[in-house]
Amino acid sequence: MMQHVRMLLLAALAACLLAACAKAAPQRERCCPCKSAQQLDQRLMATLATARAHHHHADIHLRQKEVDRAMAAVKKILALDLDARYPEAEEVRLDAAARLAKLMLGKEQAADALALVDAQIKVARRESFYLSNLHSVRGEILEHQAKALDAGGDKDGARKVSRQALAAFERSIAINKKLQQRLLKKEK
Repeated sequence: MMQHVRMLLLAALAACLLAACAKAAPQRERCCPCKSAQQLDQRLMATLATARAHHHHADIHLRQKEVDRAMAAVKKILALDLDARYPEAEEVRLDAAARLAKLMLGKEQAADALALVDAQIKVARRESFYLSNLHSVRGEILEHQAKALDAGGDKDGARKVSRQALAAFERSIAINKKLQQRLLKKEK
């Protein structure tokens, strides 16, 4: 399901950028004779298309049970110039971080996955579905760690980490609630 959402997002972002570019073209010619804004739009579009291609690479590798190669493909997305000034670029980065973290968790790299997620949450500039999803992935990682602590006999540690997982899920829910309220206001 997330793969379909990911591909729809990238297609929608491309369509929105193209529409915005077309609408702004007369203004850009008046205020930006150097066409740097148009070049930036094209650069962002190329970056988003590259991210989409890397996601496809990861999908193929996962179907072939090549998890390390899939992780490498997703890491290439995070290495792209995803300028956080642009919501689309930040969303692609957050989405790729969530995907990579889940792959890492599947390879029992929970500590590295948590570090990746925490670093991306720290630099996020705006609340979005993808930031909410990243908090949810953080909760999944912590839940996994709590289960491991519990299985190892560390009941106190498991309870502490479980509380952190609950807080991450609650943060995800809170962001989604805010986003839904904003959407309802726009519909009125």
